Formats: sequence, structure tokens, C-alpha cells
Amino acid sequence: MLYEESLWFKKIIQQYAQPNALVLNIGSSTKEFIEVTQPYIKVNLFDEFAKKNCTVKNIDIKQAEGVDFVGDVTDPSFIEKLKQQNASFIICSNLLEHLTDRTSFCEALVKIMNADTKLIISVPYNFPYHEDPIDTMYRPNLNELQQAFPSLKLVEGQIVDCGTYFNYSTKHLDTISKLVSFFKLSVASIIASITNKEKHERLAANFKHISATCAIYKLN
Repeated sequence: MLYEESLWFKKIIQQYAQPNALVLNIGSSTKEFIEVTQPYIKVNLFDEFAKKNCTVKNIDIKQAEGVDFVGDVTDPSFIEKLKQQNASFIICSNLLEHLTDRTSFCEALVKIMNADTKLIISVPYNFPYHEDPIDTMYRPNLNELQQAFPSLKLVEGQIVDCGTYFNYSTKHLDTISKLVSFFKLSVASIIASITNKEKHERLAANFKHISATCAIYKLN
């Protein structure tokens, strides 16, 4: 999840989450990922839910610290187990692009929903190839994402600008290190523009904006 993307989630949580709700976070990854690798997930999602006394249950296919339910979301028995939780919210962020059978997974998410459940989805829109362990390069706009959930109604959605890829990839650096990296990358890009067009395009991509498609749905 990108930082600006997490701010969109924060806004949605503030607007739609009801007190004491149960939230299923599907494809959650680990406690370390949420609190250390991308700590803004905890701040902008988990802490916002906590303010409303909501309970968040993390779901992943791998057993790890911080995962509450381990299983395959497309497995019928696991679908039923999650549906019985009667969640008010289901979150699924940056997972659809890593699936070989996206259709079955999206159908499973709908089956887990109840009459009052809202599903919050995010996927990359403009973002480089990234394996986890694969990347199908699924990069839908809002209309294309809606096609993955034909039985759901869009409540609201947005393609969220998340700044440049350079800012994202150097967010762990201090200011001086980031400036040095920016200078080196700029010089390399200028040289490559003269000597190697393919390399120039690859380097120039660091200064292009990245974005995510974010949407919240409910049952029709």
C-alpha cells in the first residue's frame, strides 16, 4: 500500500465505519509489515478503526505473527468461516494483481459479504512490475475494476495520485541521502538520453507519478 493510498482509506473509514464493527483484512501480510515495513497502514487504517472501537481480523494464506485466520479465500469451507464472522467491512489492498485466478478470488470476496457489508478494494493503476511472487500487470481503472465485481454497486472510488516512484522508492532515506540519489539519478538519466534511449526511459520512469485505483462497494 502506498502512503497516499492509505490516506484515502483513512477518509473512507472515517466516513463509513460504524462503531464496534468487525473488519476482515484479506491478504493482510504480517504484523511486522503493517507496523514496521509500512507503518502508515497501522496509523491510517488500524488506528482509525480503533478510534471507533472496531475489531480488525487479519487473513492471509500463510501463518505468521499478526494473522488471525489462515486459509485460502477461494476454498468453500474457508469462505463460509469468514462469512459467519458477519463483517461490516472487508479490506483487500494490492492483492488482485498477484493472482493467477482473479475471477474466483473476486467471486469469493462477494460470497463473504452480507447485506450490510462494504468491500474496500485497492489495486495499482500506474505502478511498475513487482513480483509477490508474481505480477500479472493488472492495472484497472474504476470501470475495469467494476467489471471484476458485476454484482456489486460502487459507493465511491478514485484513482489516487501517490507522487513519483522516486519518492516512493527512497522514502526510507534521510534528506541528504535522498538528494544525493536524486542528483545521481538525474545525471545518469541525462547521459542515457544521449547514449542509450532504452536506459533513459527506464531511468526516467523514476520521476513519473504512480497511482492506485481505490473503491468501496456494497451489494446491489
